[in-house]
Amino acid sequence: MKRILIALILTVLMAPAAYAVTEAEDIATTIKLRGYDCGGRAVSNISETQDEQGNRTIQATCPNGVRYQITVSSSGRMQVQALN
Repeated sequence: MKRILIALILTVLMAPAAYAVTEAEDIATTIKLRGYDCGGRAVSNISETQDEQGNRTIQATCPNGVRYQITVSSSGRMQVQALN
């Protein structure tokens, strides 16, 4: 019993720490999942606006220089489009 407890404690202590995803990585992943080439793991030059209906517009630049706009409606529908 004591050996099992020690093994359990060692397993918990040796487990890797949780990896927190940054907003820049989350946006880049969203762009990639929609079938666009982002050319890197994280975006830069992020700007975000929200209108009175709750619709959000996010613009960001990928490492390959392409700027994208992500539109998220108040109902959760998402759309991605390249701006240049």
